[in-house]
Amino acid sequence: MVQLDSQRIKKLQTGERVGNIAIAFCAVATAAFITLFTLSEAFKNELLYVLAFSLAIPLIVLGAGVSAFCNFKFGVAIDRAVRAYVQDVFVENAAKIHPERKSLSFFVRLDGCRVILTVNSYNDEIVFDFSAFGKKLSAARKAAVLNAVDIRLTSAFCKLYERGADYASVDYREKDGLRRKSGKTVPIITDGKPEVRAMKLYLKNK
Repeated sequence: MVQLDSQRIKKLQTGERVGNIAIAFCAVATAAFITLFTLSEAFKNELLYVLAFSLAIPLIVLGAGVSAFCNFKFGVAIDRAVRAYVQDVFVENAAKIHPERKSLSFFVRLDGCRVILTVNSYNDEIVFDFSAFGKKLSAARKAAVLNAVDIRLTSAFCKLYERGADYASVDYREKDGLRRKSGKTVPIITDGKPEVRAMKLYLKNK
């Protein structure tokens, strides 16, 4: 059974947290700059003016730099790990997708740290276990993992279509509107052809 490398994910999360701390630090430094500059103007105080530009500005630049580095090095690595894991789970559970059917309606639900995918009235479940990220997924992480599933599911059927597969309709819906308030059905293939959104997503992530 395919699993995320929990040790690697923890290391990447540590780097990601450093980036988040740097963002907060940058915000504090920006507030300090605004305060010092405003006071220097109000009281015509050159010392405050010098402090605003010689101290606050370098701290803002430092914080922004660290944040950008951590986001590039760790945030991107986490996204890649999630997408690779989602793809591996799909490959491992290819038969449970039931690609032989002409009409497929997928149902996506979140159960703790797991994303569970079912199709039509079949009892088969495709389970994506994200417990490597901890006991509870943050809102941002939920959106990221659901987006990864969306991309892979959409890309899979657009690719099959390109290879000559014949589908009348393929769509999915997220339970309780995990990302979409209405929990509306999202079409992938309609009347035998991929939706514009689906094809754009497929080509972008090809």
